[in-house]
Amino acid sequence: MTMKTLTRLLPGDELCRMPALELRKRYRERSLSPVEVVEAQIAQAERVEPVVNAFTETFFEAALAQAREAEARYGGRGEVRPLEGLTVAVKDVYDQVGGRTTRGSRVVESPVAEADHPVVARIRAAGGILHARSTTSEFAMGWITATKAWGVTRNPWNTDVTPGGSSGGSAASLAAGTSTLAIGGDSAGSVRVPASMCGIAGYKPPHGRVPDPDEGHDVYSVIGPMGQTVGDCALLLNVISGCHAADMHSLRERVAVPEGLGSGSRPRLAVSFDLGPTGPEAGVRRVLDEAVARLAAAGAEIGHPAIDWPGDITEAASHHALVMLGDAITRYFPDRAEELSPYLVWQREQLEGARVSALAEERACAQRLYAQLEPVLRDHDALLCPTTLVNDVGAEQMPWERMEVNGVSLNTDYDWVTTHAFNMLGVLPVLTVPVGRAENGIPVGVQVVARSFDDITAFRAAAFIEAVMGAG
Repeated sequence: MTMKTLTRLLPGDELCRMPALELRKRYRERSLSPVEVVEAQIAQAERVEPVVNAFTETFFEAALAQAREAEARYGGRGEVRPLEGLTVAVKDVYDQVGGRTTRGSRVVESPVAEADHPVVARIRAAGGILHARSTTSEFAMGWITATKAWGVTRNPWNTDVTPGGSSGGSAASLAAGTSTLAIGGDSAGSVRVPASMCGIAGYKPPHGRVPDPDEGHDVYSVIGPMGQTVGDCALLLNVISGCHAADMHSLRERVAVPEGLGSGSRPRLAVSFDLGPTGPEAGVRRVLDEAVARLAAAGAEIGHPAIDWPGDITEAASHHALVMLGDAITRYFPDRAEELSPYLVWQREQLEGARVSALAEERACAQRLYAQLEPVLRDHDALLCPTTLVNDVGAEQMPWERMEVNGVSLNTDYDWVTTHAFNMLGVLPVLTVPVGRAENGIPVGVQVVARSFDDITAFRAAAFIEAVMGAG
């Protein structure tokens, strides 16, 4: 057994990674107990955490007590709630009673929280077992999850490779079998990129669907569910979504994604793989092409519309993130710069060149982008795009390091991901669904983009893709 593939070869993996909907079904049938699963996931964490490093804090004794309570509820002694007995990892940017919110940083004052973030409170009230807090890149900025505060988080499929960022710990814990569900934050792709890299499902809901008093003012930023399957994401979304008084951006319209998403007509899918600085590298492209062929063979109507993707998407989105983080970076310079991650030090250098006029350019770019996508989304159920151009970025690779993809030199910052375009159009729902693994053994995910606020159509298309790619 090599260290590179550690968790894929450990015992108990099938039980630890069983989808939430399947676990809930077995709990109801009394053929499986929440105690068995939580014990297995704790044992799995004890084996893999020294290498994968997906957690900042764990609450295993409390989790076992909650699992025993859930077992009693499934036995008829109390109400069975939507997330009863299911473990949920909480990203280390959302307050959780009894836990510390460090935002992946040594410089943040992080006393034990006395109140839950609204999303965490909803998970707790729905019976979710809050057993661990998951790692993030510092201040949730960066496409790898490596900080001076918590060390390097690694991809369970290959521990030399990053699980992505910034919700890398959430995705890695799901892939490693140490959590059943997780939440992440996504302001440029921080749910979808880790989901793709780790072979799980992740959802960027329309802005406002899930309340976030902390970051809800940023129209790029959302909180999203992560799980083994599309259905698991729907289950968690239905718990955490809905208006909350503390977030004036939260939507009053309540959308419940139904179970049984795979039924219904075959979707009309548009395909575009050319939205980045270059196309996906050959190994990723082969997986995506095979997925499209299988979807067509299964009855999906496939279109290849010509989309003139604006060439300044990456510059506009990365500038937005830089400006939003600017104050948080600047306040720690020069006094505590040595405590910050290299990524933030590098970002500080980029911030010195930021222009006020770029904000207007960013808005204009988003308008041009939507003008291109609106007719495509009007004529199709969903648009399919790659989530990343490559899938083997190193666990400690720095953003200024260059990669060559299809003869084009790319940096390790925004150049290798293709998610941020849809944060610029924040009301579009987007799922990432795993569609296979490249020859290097690392997963590949596809983005499923639907019309504004049309969560259900996005989930139906994604469930169809998942059902086809899971067959055979």
